Amino acid sequence: MDWQICIQYPNGKERVLRSCKNREVALKYVDAIYSEGYPMHVAYVVRPAQPTDSFTSGATLTEFQLA
Repeated sequence: MDWQICIQYPNGKERVLRSCKNREVALKYVDAIYSEGYPMHVAYVVRPAQPTDSFTSGATLTEFQLA
């Protein structure tokens, strides 16, 4: 199972920062982020990977951003 590290904003929106094959590795990434200090207005969460294509997630083309 794949895991995603997500940043969660106060308005409830989330963005995937990274995907990992191992949950423990994903949690270590979050620990490393928080070791630099706790951000005031965002949270970092680890969750099972969600589908990312527009057919399964219900997202429209305008919701995607170029990297």
